[in-house]
Amino acid sequence: MSFSLEMPQMLPAPRDCYAVPGKPGHSEPLTVVGWEHMDLKLFYPSALFSSWSIRTALYPLAVLRSQLQLQKQNTVYRSTFHAYSDISKREGFRGLYRGFWITVPQIGCSFIYSTIFEKCRAVLHEQGIQSVGGVAAVAGGLASFATQSIFVPTDIIAQYMMIYKNTDKLTAGHDKSVIDGVRNHVKNGSGLGTSVIKAIYKTDGILGFYRGFWASTAVYVPQMLTFWPSYYWMLGLFNKLHPATNRSLLFDQAVAATLGGVISTVATNPMELFRVRLQVHRGSYSKTLETMLRDEKTAVFTKGLTPRIIANSMYSGLVVVGYEIVKRLCAKEEYKHRVKW
Repeated sequence: MSFSLEMPQMLPAPRDCYAVPGKPGHSEPLTVVGWEHMDLKLFYPSALFSSWSIRTALYPLAVLRSQLQLQKQNTVYRSTFHAYSDISKREGFRGLYRGFWITVPQIGCSFIYSTIFEKCRAVLHEQGIQSVGGVAAVAGGLASFATQSIFVPTDIIAQYMMIYKNTDKLTAGHDKSVIDGVRNHVKNGSGLGTSVIKAIYKTDGILGFYRGFWASTAVYVPQMLTFWPSYYWMLGLFNKLHPATNRSLLFDQAVAATLGGVISTVATNPMELFRVRLQVHRGSYSKTLETMLRDEKTAVFTKGLTPRIIANSMYSGLVVVGYEIVKRLCAKEEYKHRVKW
């Protein structure tokens, strides 16, 4: 997250909806509501509100994750709860939402992601590729890569804002050029967000906003490549274990998305830790990796993992429920009788 609550917009179905496009008069249940089935004028604002609400509720977990991942071993916080109680005590409610406004543009990534995902998935299906999970993994990876141009700069700015009140402990022994610049701008009366932007630009130029771009890509593309196969595999498993046609598809999707979020989060935690440290500690790729492995050893697999699992699993489950409900409610009149809940 990145705020990395930016898990994908979940697109359901234990079977390939493109194999049977369906006409308005068709009676077969519609398990996947695609672009052609929806009133997009109603869908986009509804999906925007749903995504914004979920991100707002879960943002504090992104703050906790960043602070836990940036500390050396357990020198600042002993646990996720300790981080939460300390930040709440020192900074109050505002401390848990520091940097939130700068991540607002990431909401637009949901639509970029969804559009690219749907288009790529449709093209791959038209080319005769039958694997639903495989197609979703490739489409999800491409869509995730395309959104990094927005994610990376907003993430970097937000991370500096998140740790501003505790920078001495979380950046000890590392390059503090940006932090020092932020402090100077704040003293001169600039707001924190503006100060961070000015300091990054003055220190590194425009490329400073894209520090760790490839490290970020190495987190989110594999995350999608892991998430989608897991998600569709579990949907298929649920269908085999309980083949009853009256089973709630929406419930299956929520559970599969939640578990898929857990699996993809665990699989990518070392890369996420590397990404955050590379962007904030400002070392080279090799130096950051060397320092991280020396200081953390096997903890690279677990540091900051708890808030990431909670955030990503909850986000995945909530997004699939919210997104799928919105898609079903936005179905065109001629398809509503076929929509399967």
